[in-house]
Amino acid sequence: MGNRRIHMVTFLVLLLSFGSIVAQADEKETVTIPLSTPGEAGYLKIGLLYGSITVEAHQGEDVIVETTSKQSSKSQKTKDGMRKIGDTSIEFSVEEYNNKVTVRSRKQNKTVDFLIKVPENFSLDLRATNNGNIKVEGVIGEMEISNLNGAISLVNIGGSVIADALNKNIVVSFTKGYAKSPMAFTSLNGDLDVTFPANLSANVKAKTDNGEIYTDYEMKMTRDISKDEKKSSAGVYKVTVDKWVTGTINGGGEELLFKTMNGDIMIRSN
Repeated sequence: MGNRRIHMVTFLVLLLSFGSIVAQADEKETVTIPLSTPGEAGYLKIGLLYGSITVEAHQGEDVIVETTSKQSSKSQKTKDGMRKIGDTSIEFSVEEYNNKVTVRSRKQNKTVDFLIKVPENFSLDLRATNNGNIKVEGVIGEMEISNLNGAISLVNIGGSVIADALNKNIVVSFTKGYAKSPMAFTSLNGDLDVTFPANLSANVKAKTDNGEIYTDYEMKMTRDISKDEKKSSAGVYKVTVDKWVTGTINGGGEELLFKTMNGDIMIRSN
């Protein structure tokens, strides 16, 4: 069937450590996944409950997945003086179909860090929750990035980004061009620091409740105030005014949205 083949790897490492053993080294494992159509653009999807995600562009045509599981140095005792046997396994699966790679960690209650190396032209869907940050370097593609309790860093990238980090900062630098499509950068308790090429053409919409907005672009400012009017049962009207900073850069273009509650917004020119 030519390119319609399926590569699937399920990787399992099982190590048992007794509570009397302390300070074990981190466990590391690596698998290499060939793509169905090498040289063409790909797509990577991974979601973690515990752990960090790092994606780097490399010169090869395969996807390389490296994992690191941190070992605990604490002994665990049960009643009667017996010690609990600790499960220090790394267990994850990688599926590839038509250049779409899906990585799943099967130990949802354990912190495992992933370093994934992909060809340069790769779209990404990365989601993390606890105990880790998300970092991408050197990749060009459409990116959807979400991190609940960690930071997001996208360095030396190209393409388009939708990024949300609830409690940490978002730092992005477009040095390999940008896609002329809508983008969004949002946080609740973090700064937004995004660098675009000097020739950026965009409509900008930005808001911070407890911070400042900065840019070194020549931005033509516009005013956009949205109102939410509601009438109570007692006949009283409540009007909520929601103020955004809006403007155009180099004549305008697709919308770039920046929103944080407790942080600053920096829109930089490369």
